[in-house]
Amino acid sequence: MERRFKNRKKCTQLIPLVFAVLLICVTTTLYFVYVCPDLVARYHFVIAILHGILTFLVLLMFGRATFTDPGVFPRAPESEDDENDLRQPLYRNIEIRGITVKMKWCETCRFYRPPRCTHCSVCNNCVEVFDHHCPWVDNCIGKHNYRYFFFFILFLSCHIVCVIILTAVYIMNQKASPIKEIIPPIIILLISALAAFPVIGLTIFHIGLVMLGRTTNEQVTGKFGGGHNPFDLGCRLNCCNALFGPVPPRYVGYKVPQKWKTKPSSNPPSNNYTSRDTEEVHTQQIQIELQNVNEKPPAYSHVTNSAWTGVGDNSSSSGSSIHGGRGRFTASYEISV
Repeated sequence: MERRFKNRKKCTQLIPLVFAVLLICVTTTLYFVYVCPDLVARYHFVIAILHGILTFLVLLMFGRATFTDPGVFPRAPESEDDENDLRQPLYRNIEIRGITVKMKWCETCRFYRPPRCTHCSVCNNCVEVFDHHCPWVDNCIGKHNYRYFFFFILFLSCHIVCVIILTAVYIMNQKASPIKEIIPPIIILLISALAAFPVIGLTIFHIGLVMLGRTTNEQVTGKFGGGHNPFDLGCRLNCCNALFGPVPPRYVGYKVPQKWKTKPSSNPPSNNYTSRDTEEVHTQQIQIELQNVNEKPPAYSHVTNSAWTGVGDNSSSSGSSIHGGRGRFTASYEISV
C-alpha cells in the first residue's frame, strides 16, 4: 500500500514536467510549421537558423536542469546514527567574514547542514546552496544545476519574445488571407503572450538574485535582510561564480576510502615501527636529560633500559653543585613517525 502511494505521488509530481515539455514542443512546432516558412520566403533563411539554435539551447538547458544532480548531500552512514542522536544541539554557529552563520542539525540526514544548505521537503534531501524546488523541471535547483536553470529561463524568455514578434509580423502580412489560415498563428500568439509574463518576470528576478549573490530561499525567507550577506562577493564575482564557476562532482555515490589496516604477521615485532606497506619510516631521535635521585652519582657511566640509552655526562662534575650534587645523564630514545 505504501509503495503504491509513493508511485502515485511520483506520477503526480511528473504532471507539471510533462505539461511544460508539451507546451514548449507543441508551440514551437506550430511556429516552425505555420509561421517560419513564410518569414523565410519573405525575408531571409537566417531567421530559421537562429531560431532553431535558440530552440535547441532551450531544450538542452531544460534537460540539464532536469537530470543534473542539484548537489544532494549523502546521509550519514548507519554507524554514525548512534552517535549523532537527538542529544545533539539544534544549532551550531560558525563565523564567515566576521558574520555569524547558524548551521542547523538535520534529523533526517543526521548531520549539521553547511551554510546555505536546506532540506527539501519534496525531494527529502539536503541540497547544497538550495535555491528552490521547481515543479516544472521536477528537480531541486541547487549549486550544481542552478546555471542550467538560469540559462533555461533566459533562453526561453528570448525564444518567447522572438515568437511573439515574428508571429505578429506574420499576422500583419496575412491580413488579406482567410481567417482559417491565421487561426494557428493566433493560437501561438496567445499562448506565447500568456507564458511571457511569468517566464520573463522570473528571469528578471533571478538576474537580480545572481547580481546580489543570493538564492530564492534566502530572498523569500529574508535571511540576510537585516544585515550584510557574507556570501556577496560583488556583482561581477557573483555572476562568475554562479554561472561560470567550477562545478564540484556529485556527492551521492562517493565512497569514503576504508581505513588502512596493518596486516597480521607471524614475525615478532621489531624495535622500528613500519608503515602500512612494510617499509621503514622516518626515525627521529630525541635527547633529554635525566637526573639521579640519589645523593651520590652511580658507579657506572652507561645505563641501558629497553630502547632507552643513557650516557654519563663528564662535564657534570664541575656543575654538580648547581644540581645539588646529583649525577647528570644524557638519555636518548628513538621513535618512528
